[in-house]
Amino acid sequence: MNEVAFTPLAIGTVNLPNRIALAPVKTALGGTDGRASRRHVEHYRRRAAGGAGLVIVEPLYVDPLGKEHPKQLGASSDDTIAGLRDVVEAVHGHGALAFAHLNHAGRAANPKAIGGAPEAPSAVPCGSTGATPTVMTGERIREVVDTYGQAARRAFESGFDGVEIQLGLGYLPAQFLSPRTNQRDDEFGPRGDDRWRFVHEVVMAVRGGLGDSRALTARLSAEEKVEGGLGLADALALARRLEEWGVEGLHVVVGSACDSPAWYYQHMALPEGVNEKLAAAIRAEGSIPVMVAGRLGDPERIRSMLGEGGIDAVALGRPLLADPDLPRKMAEGREDEIMACGSCLQGCLAQVKGGGPIACIVNPEVGREAEGTSPAVALGERLVVVGAGPAGMEAALMGRRAGYEVTLLESDSQLGGQFALAPVSPGKGAMGRPLRSLIKAVESAGIDVRTGSEATVRVIEALEPDRVIVATGSRPVIPSIPGLDDPLTAAEVLTGRRRPGPRVLVLGGGLVGIEMAEMLAARDHEVVVVEMLEDVARDMEAVTRKVALGRLQQLPVTIHTSTRLTRLDEGEAFVVAAGATNETSLGSFDSVLVAVGHRSYDPLSAELEKAGLDVTVVGDAVGPGQILDATRAAFNAFQEAPTRDDPTLTGTGGPG
Repeated sequence: MNEVAFTPLAIGTVNLPNRIALAPVKTALGGTDGRASRRHVEHYRRRAAGGAGLVIVEPLYVDPLGKEHPKQLGASSDDTIAGLRDVVEAVHGHGALAFAHLNHAGRAANPKAIGGAPEAPSAVPCGSTGATPTVMTGERIREVVDTYGQAARRAFESGFDGVEIQLGLGYLPAQFLSPRTNQRDDEFGPRGDDRWRFVHEVVMAVRGGLGDSRALTARLSAEEKVEGGLGLADALALARRLEEWGVEGLHVVVGSACDSPAWYYQHMALPEGVNEKLAAAIRAEGSIPVMVAGRLGDPERIRSMLGEGGIDAVALGRPLLADPDLPRKMAEGREDEIMACGSCLQGCLAQVKGGGPIACIVNPEVGREAEGTSPAVALGERLVVVGAGPAGMEAALMGRRAGYEVTLLESDSQLGGQFALAPVSPGKGAMGRPLRSLIKAVESAGIDVRTGSEATVRVIEALEPDRVIVATGSRPVIPSIPGLDDPLTAAEVLTGRRRPGPRVLVLGGGLVGIEMAEMLAARDHEVVVVEMLEDVARDMEAVTRKVALGRLQQLPVTIHTSTRLTRLDEGEAFVVAAGATNETSLGSFDSVLVAVGHRSYDPLSAELEKAGLDVTVVGDAVGPGQILDATRAAFNAFQEAPTRDDPTLTGTGGPG
């Protein structure tokens, strides 16, 4: 393979076998003691097996007060060395190198994870957590510097090939660098040479603990994307100093954990290409290798960046969750087989924030690699899957893996179900990538796909199946409200089957209602939203919610919360606010769009069971949920044993 992506790259004393790295992504795969579990070992082993040349292990907290997540991996105690060594050995077993990523979150630390207020240079609250930090004393700063050095020693003893220090993304070192978050007047203040003191001491401490035989790199934000925050000029100044101090490679990102989480997490609604342009500007000013991260899972973009010479390597986080074999497929010219990431944050962020473990909407094996999941063998048996939404498509693929001859019946003219609505919703165009990947996988798997085919008991019986998977999804709930006759649904509007009039009442302010309100307002409709609860978009992932509501504020949308629609009279809407007794009129509307939820739709399973067929119901047909719930349910339906928390999954380094 002659292309640049698969040529070696020297970073200090080590040589990466190729230029595609796994970026550090928190997994919540362990316990609360910071030690690596068997789940960690197998998770990282799988990424290395997929062809990544470098595996940067998730953030290791150097001090318990720097934790972001209760189940975050740590390097603050010698007790962590054994488990980390297991991780490194697993990565090395597939020819990849392993770097430890050292971090102290500072004001971005999770108060629940650390048991109190976080610590920081100054008492500047974190916008994401709302917590106001305790101001670090000079003595405490020296202690924390030492924890970095001790963590580096543990990384060395664990066998890591190098250490990456987190100096960006609004974490503790960046907090010392920025006058916005550093308001001190001592030797660690933000003025003159004092500004660089903390970072310099951290770098020297890490090099001292790591020794000269291992690589030392640093991660930094090219821009924090917040008013008064660090910008490109600051990043360039930092990069020059880091090179002078002996840092041998840079890893460029954008954003701040506290102040610009959408940029930090590279939300799908943000423009692409920003990170690599900034990284190239930093690379042009220095002589050490530069790696860049941020929604870079497209092979053509990778080739373009590396081929032009402005970037030396790319770090992929979520793309290697969606498809750990992306590097290998790219090297072998099998890009059309890559399962693409849509940057949705459902499994890799929301799931972890909810306690974990990490997951992915298009790769149900993520976080479960240690379970040895494999479908029960059914060679030559016949499987019929009814419904080609995410649950049905995943079930069909799992059936083929198990050895079934699979027939997939879909009443619509195309595959995708409600998944097909995501890419046409505001800010979700990137979701078209995993949708197309999933459809391509189904079409390439030797599955008998029959679209425009209405499934009935007779039709299914005629196929003589050994097993039937019912994945018929859900239908919108239409509330019984006087005068609410033949309302619009989101699916009808998004697919163009029906068109709303100039003035639209959106009934329901959840995820679907808010997305539809934004889309309609952007198309010059006058939109009024009525929501019974006290707030809107409660069912959105937190970062997505903030981004969506920010966009909505720029549009002419009126929202009534704690309000109930009581009736419609010739298009005039009457409502009652919480605590009120009298109706008020919202005026007349040309259309009403209902978005108050979905109800499971399963017209087949009972009759199929009566006919003596082996039937499993999955996805929304059991209970409405998200894409993640649908694909995981389909995956679980083919496992030999039920999914559960298994105490045998405890690794040598600590509880799983």
